[in-house]
Amino acid sequence: MIAGVLLIKSRNMNIKATKERTLHPITLAALLLAPLGALHAASKSLDAAKAPAHGGVSVCEAIPIAEAHYSFGTTVARDGAVLFTEFNHSEIKSWNPFRGSTDVWRAKETPGMYGLTANKAGDVFVGLDLGDNGNPGKVLRIKADGTEAHIVESITRPRQLACDGAGNLLIVLECGKILKWDHATGTTSELMNAQPPVSGISVGPEGSVYVSEYSTFKQMDEGYSRPEAPGVVKVRRPDGTITVLASGFWRARGLALSGAQLYLCTEANREDQGNSGLLVRIDTLTGAQETLLDKLDYPQFPAADAQGKIYFTLGRDNKLMRYDPASPFKVVPGPAPDVQRAIMRGGHITWTPSPVGTSFSIQSKSRTLQGFLHLEERATSMDVYLDVPAHCFDLNPRPLYTTFDGEHPSPGIFELPSAQTTCASGTITVVVLPLRCHQGKRWPMQNAGTPNESPAPGFSEQPEAFRFYFHWAPSERKNQP
Repeated sequence: MIAGVLLIKSRNMNIKATKERTLHPITLAALLLAPLGALHAASKSLDAAKAPAHGGVSVCEAIPIAEAHYSFGTTVARDGAVLFTEFNHSEIKSWNPFRGSTDVWRAKETPGMYGLTANKAGDVFVGLDLGDNGNPGKVLRIKADGTEAHIVESITRPRQLACDGAGNLLIVLECGKILKWDHATGTTSELMNAQPPVSGISVGPEGSVYVSEYSTFKQMDEGYSRPEAPGVVKVRRPDGTITVLASGFWRARGLALSGAQLYLCTEANREDQGNSGLLVRIDTLTGAQETLLDKLDYPQFPAADAQGKIYFTLGRDNKLMRYDPASPFKVVPGPAPDVQRAIMRGGHITWTPSPVGTSFSIQSKSRTLQGFLHLEERATSMDVYLDVPAHCFDLNPRPLYTTFDGEHPSPGIFELPSAQTTCASGTITVVVLPLRCHQGKRWPMQNAGTPNESPAPGFSEQPEAFRFYFHWAPSERKNQP
């Protein structure tokens, strides 16, 4: 992963997970800072396009649904709640898909909480990464009745966890070992080995075990390791046969299974640049692969719910994300000035007065934008992404932090635009994510794994654009997407 104090804990392999400061909620105001006259001039093309309802190419996209501070574990519990760990806060949180709210699920501070999973009985299992010296890692079992116990101990760097249909627990260790904890006997055995470093695991209903290998690294003379070959996804079939299912993934991080489809998060590209992570779908029978999402910033271990939605966290951008394969976005032709790309679902926007629709206004500094929101028939809410070049905003171009701590453990954190918004009905929620440039190579790092680490000379990940996510629900209560 990216460099950052959380090295998690691979100072010799440059495999790291990092996080960004909590992103300020942003309103759509800052998205379109062009003069209103220019926006009005563009309204004809916008109205003609009618956003997703009236044309445009379908595209995949994930949406932010909750804040998730420096998070590396996601699972869907028996009741449908999405659980995720917060490493530096030492707690587990829960996002409720019915209320759209986030609560602390387990407040007791427990250091090292990393990957987690749940079984059909309602038990939750959490891997504890407690360092490298003396195999201090453990797996904590939190039963449905609230009782807790360490069921696996004396391990190092547990990563993703998965449960099979019988309630047995599979544990990935970064060193390449795959352990199996037997639910009936409470004993632990070694199931298989993979090429280290290893991060991801998932298990099918018939017993096939899928494992993702991060990448193959080469030790350099300068004292760091560099990815030499991309990682692969292997499958161990019930008869014990192990084969490569799919390949070509730099920094392959974690897996989630939904039906016959396997979803893989890759953290970054070979050069460990920001916003180069992917969400890839792999056919478990043929190995055919398709990149669904790109420009993700260090996506972490994914999880799937019963409806096929995929959840994952962004380790540096502090977000819990959701991807719904059944609900694509549409590209909007001819977006407004200064908008590089616009995609929408559930409706469209007009920028000129309209006898129908819901009026909204957005203010950013001295600029005010007014428009009207229009829902598609049968839609209950509207989602919009607008990518705006960074030069449209007067912001500090330098990173906000040069030394790192538990709240700000990562480099590459920049000032974000802010704005305010009002709406005649319902709520508008806007969140901004930076789109960082790809300039130079991060490695070899200077002072890697310390509060004063810095990338190699010539490296930059200053934002080249900002991605604004806009959600509108036409009701008086606060709805989540």
